[in-house]
Amino acid sequence: MRLESLTRLLLLSLLLGSAWSCATTSVTPRDVYFYVNQEITYLKDGPSDAAIVMGLLYQGDKVERVEEGKTDWWRVKVLRSGQTGWVRKGLLSAGPVPTVFYYINADTVPLRECAGSDCLPLQMLFRGEQVQRVAEGDQGWWRVLVIKGHSLGWVPAAALTAHYEETQQKQSRNYYYVAVARLNLQAKPAPRSEVVRALKFNAQVEKIGESGAWFKVRQISSGAVGWVLGRDLETLPLIFPRGQAPARQEPKPFKQREEPLLEPDFI
Repeated sequence: MRLESLTRLLLLSLLLGSAWSCATTSVTPRDVYFYVNQEITYLKDGPSDAAIVMGLLYQGDKVERVEEGKTDWWRVKVLRSGQTGWVRKGLLSAGPVPTVFYYINADTVPLRECAGSDCLPLQMLFRGEQVQRVAEGDQGWWRVLVIKGHSLGWVPAAALTAHYEETQQKQSRNYYYVAVARLNLQAKPAPRSEVVRALKFNAQVEKIGESGAWFKVRQISSGAVGWVLGRDLETLPLIFPRGQAPARQEPKPFKQREEPLLEPDFI
């Protein structure tokens, strides 16, 4: 009888242990890490569009969910900066968001406010700096996020490379500068062909081809490609456009300054 009781207790303990093991293994922790799936969005100090902006979130940023609001807002911690704030849950993805990184492959490239060489320059980027592509614009311009400093702006795609090693290679390129006040970049090596764009004085171009007196060039600032006459280029920047030297100013005749007459105080 005593042996039977012990056997029953042993079987009961085994069954309870098995049930506890199944219960613990079936419980899975909820996902707490998410990724920003928008090009750029805002981190707010409350779950509302009217809340104060605390910082910026960029595509691919990893965040930790720390609180679920009663609406569609989540309170998160940004792992990149350590900031805590609120963001709409629809702007987050459970899996990593792919991001594309590039490197500046020119000595200097201005980061511009909009997609165009005439747009306001925000800062200067240098060879080897890493950027993240967040949008692709028209005419060969990309919107990028500068990894160092997190500045956002536009650069020509022709000034970027996906391989850092290329930025360290010394490349012998044929650089020229526009030597006239205005030079048309043309679609074909012919005077009456379609004009791609107008190049300003001292605009830098790279020679990539040649046909007689015509050079096929790429404008460094915009990436635009076309044909120009080689005679309108120089290997170094000029002080003023060719044929437009400033008029010589004749020196003005010296005129002696007349001092005012001062009366003595005691009169």
